[in-house]
Amino acid sequence: MIKIQNLHKTFGSLEVLKGIDLEIEKGEVVAVIGSSGTGKSTLLRCMNYLEVPDEGSVTIGDITVTAGKASKKEIHELRKHSAMIFQNYNLFSNKDVLGNVTEPLITAKKMKREEAERTAVRYLEKVGMGDKINQYPATLSGGQQQRVAIARSMATEPKVLLFDEPTSALDPEWVQEVLEVIRKLARAHFTMLIVTHEMQFAKEVADRVVFMDGGKIVEQGPAKEVLENPRQERTREFLKLSGKEGGEEGSVVIKKSMNFKDMLPMFIEAGLEFKPDDPDPEGLLVCFEMMDKESGRRIGGGSLAKAYGEFLIRSVAVEEAYRGKGLGKKLVEYMIEEAKSWDAKQLLLTAKVPGFYKKLGFEVIPREEAPPISDCTSCPQFHNGCDSEIMLRKL
Repeated sequence: MIKIQNLHKTFGSLEVLKGIDLEIEKGEVVAVIGSSGTGKSTLLRCMNYLEVPDEGSVTIGDITVTAGKASKKEIHELRKHSAMIFQNYNLFSNKDVLGNVTEPLITAKKMKREEAERTAVRYLEKVGMGDKINQYPATLSGGQQQRVAIARSMATEPKVLLFDEPTSALDPEWVQEVLEVIRKLARAHFTMLIVTHEMQFAKEVADRVVFMDGGKIVEQGPAKEVLENPRQERTREFLKLSGKEGGEEGSVVIKKSMNFKDMLPMFIEAGLEFKPDDPDPEGLLVCFEMMDKESGRRIGGGSLAKAYGEFLIRSVAVEEAYRGKGLGKKLVEYMIEEAKSWDAKQLLLTAKVPGFYKKLGFEVIPREEAPPISDCTSCPQFHNGCDSEIMLRKL
């Protein structure tokens, strides 16, 4: 039903997709996993030509579009066969719930308003939002907004639903309600391709798991087989860092976000040199929130940036009650792997506790040889109760 052949995509000098081949059968649920920056979201966006691939072909149903040869009509037909659910819902803030779902039915499918509204109500009821049709997005929780976005996509009756990390922007208490909607779609045999960081969810729902790394498919197979007994070493490394293993590390999960401001109080409490009104770090790429699985509460976090031509760890903190359990090490190892996925050759940071980072392969470098990533020398505590150093690790 879906066939992707030799798909390539480059942004500037960065080759993001390096010859992807993938087939998906009708009614199959495929989960795509892997670190950020490995091309997962780009793959989805190339499938419906939100991003134009440089090379390769995409087939959905009876429509095949070949890169470099596609007409506007062919691209339009391809897009009609799929629907994408984004991380941040992409709802119209000036339209109520009913209007958000009817809009594509009227504009794209040319339905009359009365028919579009009947269709919209039917699909909103399927996702448990039938009683919210007159509310506006601003009055809904994140989970409710995502359910509306799913209903909007379902209502166009596409051949495949493309989910781009549908829970990554949600607070923990809203994640399960969205995952339950997707579980129901899977039981109803909707064809779905889901980019996700929810490993347990992928194991429960997906027929097949595809692990991507460095713009390529490294491993794929039945969900349980890949997630419990991966064949490839790179897959095993990723799953270990994603919290698959037991013990103290298995009690937490690391969630990617851009919620730096939400984590500022935690960084300040940990003694990092931030102020409550500080802006996001220059060149912020991604934040990492370490969540306690049992309570759903954030207990640690960090941020990765690129500035001065270098990849930088800008902050790492774990709540005091959770220290001494190897969680800080787990978080930094995760960030190292993330930097590698961006093709980083080295990683720098400013360390208040150099000894901790030395155990993780970082070395102190002279400040005069480092980019201006730290203003610690202006602090009165510099080398007077604080042993802050600039450190580097080759990747």
